[in-house]
Order: sequence, then C-alpha cells, then structure tokens
Amino acid sequence: MTKRPSLARSLAESVEQAARPAAAPTPAPKGEGKPTEPIPSYRAATRAGKKKVTLPLDPEAHRLLRQLALDSDSTVEALLQEAVRDLFTKHGKPPIA
Repeated sequence: MTKRPSLARSLAESVEQAARPAAAPTPAPKGEGKPTEPIPSYRAATRAGKKKVTLPLDPEAHRLLRQLALDSDSTVEALLQEAVRDLFTKHGKPPIA
C-alpha cells in the first residue's frame, strides 16, 4: 500500500506553483484531448476489501446514536458493527461482521 501524501508538502507545492508565472495554455484541437485519468483515492488499510452500507436515519435517531457512542466511549461505527453482529446471531448466522 502506498503511503498517504503529506498535506504539508502538497500545500507547499501548491503555494510554489501559484507563485510561478503561468504560461498561457495552448488550446487542444477539438476531439484530440487527453482522456482524463481518475484521481486516486486514499483508503485506510482497515477498510481494504470492505463494503460500505448506508442507512437513512431520522435526525433524532442519529443524535441518539452519536450520544450512545459518546456515553459508551466508543464510535458510531463500532456500535453499528456490534448491532450487525447481534443481528446475525439472532438469525442463526455466524457473527462475522
């Protein structure tokens, strides 16, 4: 896995690039532009190979979930993983989450 780029270095390069006088860009002939490459994204090693699941919650339920995470000195993500494990167990599935 590649190392995440340094924010300080990126900022310094951005400032240096902005300080240099920019050359006038030459317009590319129509139909002959370079294909755009996707910007590489960073993913934490702990999330490699994992799938995300989203759930719409009422604002009050979201507030209560965050409060429960604070009260239990945990994270919302850890509480949701615990809930999925409990759901699997309830339905006779192995608790792999």
